[in-house]
Amino acid sequence: MYKITCAYDSEPIHYIREYENEFGAWENFFLFTDWGFADEYSTVNLYTPTGKCYTKLFYREGRRVVVK
Repeated sequence: MYKITCAYDSEPIHYIREYENEFGAWENFFLFTDWGFADEYSTVNLYTPTGKCYTKLFYREGRRVVVK
């Protein structure tokens, strides 16, 4: 089972979605392209069944960091 979560700033996670297939999870992970309604930054995580986590950090000033 794949899972995507999203949180703004230091707030708790406000978005969680689970996926049966890998393609759907990656497709939706790449749909996150900016900070959304965050004041400073947005954190998007993709969790895989093997326990690996991929993270995107979007900062309001336009920087984007992808951590594998």
